[in-house]
Amino acid sequence: MKAGHFDNLPPLSKNDALRILKTPINKLALSSDYYKAVFHLAKFHCSDSERALLELVQSDSKEPSILIAKRKAIEVLGRMKCKKAILHIGKNLKSFDPYIVENSAWALQEIGCTNIELHNTIGVLLDNPKNNQRVLIQSLAKMNAITELSRIQKVNSKENIAPPIKGACIAAIKILTGKLNDPNLLREFLDLDNQNDRQSAVQDIIDSKACHFLVDVIHTPIAPFFRLRALDFLWPTIQNEGLEFNILEAIDFVILDDPRKIRLVKNEQQFFDTDTLLNDLFNTDFKECYSSLNRLINIPPNNILTSLKYNLNKFKKDYGAIYFLIVLFRYLGVYSENFKKLGMELVSHCLDKSWSPFMKFKPQAILLSFELDIDFFKMNISNWLDERLTPSWICRYSVLICLEKLIQDKSLDLNIEEMLKNNFDSNEFIRLKSKKILSQSSFK
Repeated sequence: MKAGHFDNLPPLSKNDALRILKTPINKLALSSDYYKAVFHLAKFHCSDSERALLELVQSDSKEPSILIAKRKAIEVLGRMKCKKAILHIGKNLKSFDPYIVENSAWALQEIGCTNIELHNTIGVLLDNPKNNQRVLIQSLAKMNAITELSRIQKVNSKENIAPPIKGACIAAIKILTGKLNDPNLLREFLDLDNQNDRQSAVQDIIDSKACHFLVDVIHTPIAPFFRLRALDFLWPTIQNEGLEFNILEAIDFVILDDPRKIRLVKNEQQFFDTDTLLNDLFNTDFKECYSSLNRLINIPPNNILTSLKYNLNKFKKDYGAIYFLIVLFRYLGVYSENFKKLGMELVSHCLDKSWSPFMKFKPQAILLSFELDIDFFKMNISNWLDERLTPSWICRYSVLICLEKLIQDKSLDLNIEEMLKNNFDSNEFIRLKSKKILSQSSFK
C-alpha cells in the first residue's frame, strides 16, 4: 500500500514502527514518533500492522501526540479497509476530539460499514453543527445509510447553510434516492468566491454523477487536479449511459490549461504592474492566479524577464507559482534567446529527479520543452512514455499531446509511431489518446 506521493518523513522499517508503538510515550526520543510510526505502517498492510493500529485506536489517552497519531491510525485502517476495525473505530465517533470523529466517519465509509447502529450514531452527530457535517453526510451517503435519509433531508431544508454542506446534502440525496434535487445549485457553487467551496462543488458533482456539468467543471478556476479527477471519476458513467462527450478533448483542455478559457469575472478597470501580477501567481486561490495570467500574457515578454531577474529563485521554491510561471511562458509565445534560455532553465528545474514524479508542474514543463527545444523533447520521449520511469499519467499524456501536433505537422519519425503501436499503458486515457494519434498518422 502506498503512503502517498509525498513521503517526506524519515524512513522507518515495519519492525521499527511496531517497536515504537509498543514503547511508552515518555520513553520516546520525540513525542511525534507515534505519528511517524503510524504513517510508515500504512506501507505495510499485514496482520501485525493492523494489530498495532487497532491497539492505538482503542487507547483512552488524551495526550496530544497520541491523539494526533490516533487520528492517523483511524485513517490508515480505513485505507486498509480493515473490517476488524469497524466497531473500534465506531466507538471513536463519540470522542471529544472533532478530528477523531471526522476521521472515524470517513474511515467507516472507506471500509464499507453496513452497521445500522453506527449509521444512526453518525446521523445523530448531524444535530451538532460543531461537527464536520459535510464529512458526516458524505460518509452516510457512501455507506448507503438509507435509514439516515430523513436526517440529511432535515439538514438540507435549513436556511442559510454553508454551500459545501448544501452541496453534500444534494449529492447524498441523489445517491440514496436516485433523485437529483436543486441541480442548478451545484452549478452555481462552481462560481463561489472561496476556492475550497468551488472544489467542494466539483466533488458534489462527482458524487451526484451530474455529468452534464462537466463542461462547466473544466472551465472552473481550481487546480487542474480537481478538474481531471472529475473527468476520471465520471468517465465510467458517461460510457454506461451512452452520453455524448469527447473525453480526450476535455483532458487536452485541462492539461493545456489556457488561462484565457478559464471562467473568470473580469475587472478591466484596474491597473496592475508586472511585479504585482507576477507576485499574484503565488496566491493560494487559483482564480487570482488565472486572472493575473490573463493580464501577464498581454505584457511584453522583456518586461516579464526583467521582473523575473529579482524573484526567479522564489518561484523555483513554490510549487504553485512555478506551475503558473511555466503556463505563462507557454502562452506568451515569443521566444527570444534569453527567453528560451530561462524557459529551459525552468524546464530542467521542474523535471529534475529530486522532485516527486507527481508534481503538478512536470506536465507543464514537458509541454514547454516541446515549444522551446524540440531536440530535447524528442530525446526524452521514450523515457517520458515509459510508465515505469514516468508514473504520472498526466505527464505521459502531455507527451502525447505534443506527438499529436508533430503528426499534424508531418514531423513524426517512424520509430515514434512504433512506440505508440506497442504502448500497453495501464491508463485508459493514454491508450485512447495513442489510438487516436495512430489513426491520424500518415504512416498507418
